[in-house]
Amino acid sequence: MSSLSVDDLNDGRFKIRWREKLTGPDGHPFHGPDGRWAQQARSLVVTGNAARIQLMAEIQRSLETTGAYLPPTAPSVPKVSNLEAAAQAWTLYKLTKCAKSSVVRYTQHLHLFFTTVRARLGLRADDVVRASVLSRDLLMACWRTWQDDGRSESYVYGTARSVLDMWDWVSDDPDQYPGVPTPPRNKKAVLPLPPLYIAPPAPTLAEADACLRQLSLDSVESRRIGAFLRFTGLRIDQVVHIRRRDIDLGTGTLTVTTGKSRLEKAERRVVPVAAALLKDVRPWAEALPPDAWLFPARGVIGSAKPAAPRSDTFSAAWKEATKWGEAREGTWKPENRKNARPEHVFRAALLAALQAGGASELLMNALVGHAGKTTRSHHYAGADTLFTQMKAAVDALPPIDWDGPLDRGSKISLAKRRQSERRTLPQSTG
Repeated sequence: MSSLSVDDLNDGRFKIRWREKLTGPDGHPFHGPDGRWAQQARSLVVTGNAARIQLMAEIQRSLETTGAYLPPTAPSVPKVSNLEAAAQAWTLYKLTKCAKSSVVRYTQHLHLFFTTVRARLGLRADDVVRASVLSRDLLMACWRTWQDDGRSESYVYGTARSVLDMWDWVSDDPDQYPGVPTPPRNKKAVLPLPPLYIAPPAPTLAEADACLRQLSLDSVESRRIGAFLRFTGLRIDQVVHIRRRDIDLGTGTLTVTTGKSRLEKAERRVVPVAAALLKDVRPWAEALPPDAWLFPARGVIGSAKPAAPRSDTFSAAWKEATKWGEAREGTWKPENRKNARPEHVFRAALLAALQAGGASELLMNALVGHAGKTTRSHHYAGADTLFTQMKAAVDALPPIDWDGPLDRGSKISLAKRRQSERRTLPQSTG
């Protein structure tokens, strides 16, 4: 005990001092230049007299046996992330990369996943789901549960895919999200079979016109939007976000400012407006101010928001056209898909008409914004190099048939007769 000393710090704490032998590279004590054992001073502070007595006894025993004292280290408890918090961070990250609608879908997928995980593990709603629960067996058990619940192939696959993407992302940052198991390398081995999509029958422009004829005469913005869908092949989000400055009535061109991808949005490609469409658009568009939406919400010029047709506007029109035998249901509501495509079918009808007219793949891609499939299309065949051909192709499109068949006699309603008299797009009412 002679090598130990204690300082009372007068607040219930004690500093224990001692000297212990130094060890050389071989792990053994060695003598210094003065011939004595090389030593170093050490000290520890403890609280309470009982702790002082216990520590002094441990140090003394250690000095007598090894010449040094190594305090025991507390067992390390590995940190494990809150998986739901990590998943939320992933969705915020996706918000910087994807459209908001996609992030909403990812959020729905993860909500289903965590609901299923809690049910399988017997966790309450306020229990933390630790990242360590992730495993290939858990993921596979979850999507099999979704299959048993009768969810569609596409939804089951998409949800499992979202979970796996989230897992990959959080595992890449172990410092921020510790305790995440390594995700499986073979993705196909843990995912359900992807849904099989059979190409629906190609719609015709005549079927597209049949749908447009069923839109109410009072639905001015919907009829105008439908005409743009039919002649341009743009997606509905691209059409409704057209401002007056985006369309040049003099040159008959349209600058596409939005897109499904960041690349498509950044391209701001310029496409020709069909002569038949331009003729109908000019009277009500040329008087709008540059910043005005071409399709303002509720038809109010100067509206801060563009028009947003009700989700059932076009589907109801397609149903009516199908009811009269003027459109095939399979074109807008494919049998092997859960969701119908009442707006997208106009895009398909345009592409089918262009293909039937001998348009090239490059031309159609440039017109509707499809990504090219070859290196040449990526680097040498932009929309500007094909403008003349695109202009000729869209100008050759027939005008909208607002009349339709008139041989149904009494089956044609008064609204249909009024509508048949309107051979052009409805003009602005002021």
